Amino acid sequence: MTQGNPTVRFSVCASKEEEARLILSWRNDPETLRASYHQDAKSWPAFWDSYARTIVKAEIPSVLASIDGKPAAFLRFRPHQHPDGLSGMCVDLSVVLAPEMRGQGFGTVILSEILPYLRDRGVDSVIADVRRDNVASYKVFKAAGYGEPVATEHRVDDTGEVVAIYRYTVELTSPRWRRGGVYVIAEAGSNWRMGTPARDMAMAKALIDAAVQAKADCVKFQTYRPETVYVSNAGKSDYLADAGVKEDISAIFSDLAMPYEMIETLAQYCRSKQIDFMSTGFSRQDFLQIDPYVAIHKVASYESSHPRLLELCAKSQKPLVLSTGAATEEDIAWSVQYYQEQGGTDLCLMQCTAKYPAPLSSLNLAAIPYLRQRFGVPVGLSDHSRDPVIGPVGAVALGARCIEKHYTLSNALPGPDHSFAITADELSLMVSRIRDMEAALGQKGKTVQKDEQELRSFARRGIQAISEIRPGDVLREDINVAILRPGKQTQGLHPKWMDTLEGKAATRAIQPGEGVQTGDWAE
Repeated sequence: MTQGNPTVRFSVCASKEEEARLILSWRNDPETLRASYHQDAKSWPAFWDSYARTIVKAEIPSVLASIDGKPAAFLRFRPHQHPDGLSGMCVDLSVVLAPEMRGQGFGTVILSEILPYLRDRGVDSVIADVRRDNVASYKVFKAAGYGEPVATEHRVDDTGEVVAIYRYTVELTSPRWRRGGVYVIAEAGSNWRMGTPARDMAMAKALIDAAVQAKADCVKFQTYRPETVYVSNAGKSDYLADAGVKEDISAIFSDLAMPYEMIETLAQYCRSKQIDFMSTGFSRQDFLQIDPYVAIHKVASYESSHPRLLELCAKSQKPLVLSTGAATEEDIAWSVQYYQEQGGTDLCLMQCTAKYPAPLSSLNLAAIPYLRQRFGVPVGLSDHSRDPVIGPVGAVALGARCIEKHYTLSNALPGPDHSFAITADELSLMVSRIRDMEAALGQKGKTVQKDEQELRSFARRGIQAISEIRPGDVLREDINVAILRPGKQTQGLHPKWMDTLEGKAATRAIQPGEGVQTGDWAE
């Protein structure tokens, strides 16, 4: 390592021939070739074509790293399926270090600095494969903090070679919210309130049963006391008055306040039904009552600026769902930073529109990928619209990892939240459509799907023999070979090889219909 702290800069690769020629010279260096899957030197025309079409135009563009202003490395990022099936954007990282930069610790610095760069661009996981015989790279990745690798194998698609590798996996965002399906929270809120303790408990349990029937992941209630929410003379809410609820807001909160003794009973009932229990706390005392019974905490939109709640959530070391209704980007930035400074992890922000019901035009689902990239955490949707499908399914398509939705057993029941909540049947529909969208989304990148394999082998064109070919026969397009679909015959090489084999002598006997393979002609 040189003296001092080198300054690392990353610049997106551009369609500049001088840049491409520099990278090609690094890539064709003998030591780099020995560490690569493809160990033959690349020609300039082929490399320039690939560089202009795929490297520059990639979703996460490749970059040139410089050390103190001097070009030092080329880094490329390609979509990769997460080895453990986690959702989110996973990229395979490959790096080519300038030969003159080796042995000075610069590779370690670059690999360390690229991780926050990728996190800021929406990447959730980074995969890095190193040939097991490449001891130097193994040491560099380890020194850069990539953890312990897993010994595995990699099959090189175009050659069929199976290479023994070490695979590093670095998680840039919380795996908690990316494991399994989208987490669906059925928001019972205050809709359990029926007027007497016995009827309240019966309704709360009926709501839990409905969420179980709908296959939601969680039932969430709300726990508060009026004196720790609003000032005593807060007055009436206009939106509630418009809905026919004309009492003072403090009186409404007093009537809907869940007795603390209900919490344990409902948590146990949820556990017996194998569904998660949650409740939103609105004060420190509420939090302390809830904490023993929940695995995940929720902070509501208007409590996102409450430092004491954020401190308690952080110290609990449990995942946190944090809503962002009526919050500015600056508001959210403060909440996220404060929570993380207190030691909080596993945060999921919730895009939310603080309107009851919220018009579909106000949902602003486009904020979901923006918030994900801006704050480097998973993002979901707390949906206050009346529609059971459009908001949740659209959010999932945009990358949401958690969906929260108010529900009720009847929109005709009295109370402030029943009118805009979806019904139990609509909750079932919502969960079903969310799962359908998850299945339809698949993985980033374009790969051949399992369901396509049969027709890929049957109908994808290859170079096929159209007459009997004997060893020594000259291969000629449309004379003895052609670009055809193979059907049940052996599929031949990609048609891009036709110009290469044209006029070459066959090295083996090839029957009509059979596909021409690598090595079937003399160079």
